[in-house]
Amino acid sequence: MKIFTHRGWSAGNDENTLRAFKKSVTSGADGVEFDIRCGTDKKTVVCAHDQVLNDSALTLEEALKYLAPTNLELLIEFKEFSKEFYNDAIKLIRKYNVVDRTTIFGFPPEAELFPWDTRQDIKLGIIAPYPKCIKKYIEMYNPDIVLLGWGNKKERLKFRAVWSFLTLQKTFTKYSNIKFVIGVAYTTSDKKWLCRQHGLYGITADMPLV
Repeated sequence: MKIFTHRGWSAGNDENTLRAFKKSVTSGADGVEFDIRCGTDKKTVVCAHDQVLNDSALTLEEALKYLAPTNLELLIEFKEFSKEFYNDAIKLIRKYNVVDRTTIFGFPPEAELFPWDTRQDIKLGIIAPYPKCIKKYIEMYNPDIVLLGWGNKKERLKFRAVWSFLTLQKTFTKYSNIKFVIGVAYTTSDKKWLCRQHGLYGITADMPLV
């Protein structure tokens, strides 16, 4: 099971920054997950979860320039969508030759706007509420990756309970061409339990879980 650093091992001030991505490299993670949106000029693609209010955000180009020489797999979440924004991001992903190890994804409001029918070599994913929406989104879009939310403590307990009765392993087997990723694992206990769920491709985590 692969470990992806959620926003680069850093929730808070350091998230989606070059410092966070450097942690991802030195920690030996398998990949990094991070967010992108438009900068203050409405043209530049920047790495940020929330709307940016100044020009200090790391640009996607700066991030890819650093990440390209590494072997990290990239999960890039679109926090907003327009055709121009999508095309600008794809141009940068192609420029730094990371298409093969990059998947673009988003929550349904953004992901449903992706060019699913003309994706060509671009891998696309969607965040699907478990368990009711998995089959729906798979049949609608045939995504390369499906991300399933792990949520807060109450939601995690509910998730485990439902998983026990409606095993996802059957889903993983049925759709073996799709990679399933859980996010976000918060504790070592989360990681250990998820590692026992056969067929899971990976998890995202805010910090090293040993």
